[in-house]
Amino acid sequence: MKKWIIPSLLSVLMLTACMQGNDTENTAYDLRKDTMNPNYMSNSVNQDVGPMSDQNPNFLNLRGTRMNDASNRNNTGRDIDIARDIVNDTGHFRSESIWINNAGDRMTVTVDTRGGLNGRDRDVAIAKLRTKLQQSLPRYTFEIRER
Repeated sequence: MKKWIIPSLLSVLMLTACMQGNDTENTAYDLRKDTMNPNYMSNSVNQDVGPMSDQNPNFLNLRGTRMNDASNRNNTGRDIDIARDIVNDTGHFRSESIWINNAGDRMTVTVDTRGGLNGRDRDVAIAKLRTKLQQSLPRYTFEIRER
């Protein structure tokens, strides 16, 4: 028992000596009492965090997939539908497949000729189709392929 009295007294003295200068009221920085520097920190919460699909990259981003969705995302499905309608509205062509490359600046349109157009008339009809597509969807460059 006497063996434990001296080490325990030494440990109590060491612990009280270490706590001597730990005065957090006077030494810690308090932002509320700081009058010399402007207060740049705020606790206001930004409520505009967007939908949950914008926060996690593993979720599908479904913004801009509806017809009347007012989002800032380019809706490529709607652009493909517009291009398909333009091709089908011409009397000479029918749309086969329409693709947009990964960069989103080039659209490949594969068309099928409905009637028998000879070489010169077919070139004129393709040029008219290209200008109609370019006027309605100016963000794309078009490659028109015939089948």
